[in-house]
Amino acid sequence: MFLLQFDACTREYMGLSSVGYVIYFNDAVIYEESFIINEKIDSTSAEYLALIYGLKTASILNIKQLYIEGDAKIVIDQINKICKVHFEKIRFFLNNIENLKKNFNYITFNHIYRKYNIYADSLANYALIQHFSEKKSIEHEKPLYIEDFS
Repeated sequence: MFLLQFDACTREYMGLSSVGYVIYFNDAVIYEESFIINEKIDSTSAEYLALIYGLKTASILNIKQLYIEGDAKIVIDQINKICKVHFEKIRFFLNNIENLKKNFNYITFNHIYRKYNIYADSLANYALIQHFSEKKSIEHEKPLYIEDFS
């Protein structure tokens, strides 16, 4: 059976989010991806986007039976209709997921603890690290010394 694990990393105070997901087949990684989301979103929305991108990829790979794990309990519970949805933007994500589910013969969504979602978590964090490492350093006309501020 194929396994999709997803995660997101959000730095709301900086207006940055990233997603990561990995698809396994019998414990072997067959696909992984991570990238920055180029708009300011909250952490729940970022988690939904990570899942949606993972589902789209699994569909493109023509996977028909998919076991899904994520550490965002609210996302998993909303998809499984265990808890209510209060925001319209979340309904939008859920509608996307419902449409994507039609591409699979079997699909299940399960919550796991973060410690079991390390790979997807590290992919999401890696995207942020890459984003910051691509930034240019600030050039100063002369070196700054503590005495310059006294």
